[in-house]
Amino acid sequence: MNRLLPVLLLSLLVPIQGCSLFIPKETLYLRSAQDRATQEEIKQELGSPLFASAQAGETVWVYQVREEQSGSRMTAPGLWCDEYVLTFDDKGVLQQWTHKSKFHGGEQMPTYCVADGYQSKS
Repeated sequence: MNRLLPVLLLSLLVPIQGCSLFIPKETLYLRSAQDRATQEEIKQELGSPLFASAQAGETVWVYQVREEQSGSRMTAPGLWCDEYVLTFDDKGVLQQWTHKSKFHGGEQMPTYCVADGYQSKS
């Protein structure tokens, strides 16, 4: 039994570590950009936002990244949709951001990106 424990622990850790290899490039960039990158720098890296809003000294940008999954014997076809909501201060520096992701199985053109996605306050 003592020899089996390390094998069981290793089998639990490997899948968790493997998932970290699939972090979207947008997430990796935003992690490094928080509290330092300007709107212009982010626009150079991610392009123009899908939606932008300015209220009470802060600006909010929304990005949606859609990626088609063709499917195989093991996975269903559909569309991955990632929504990033970025908040900038009055100087245009990224202060915080959120990321939500949703797989739309069997759908190529869903009417929404993610459940409970960004809603404009206006």
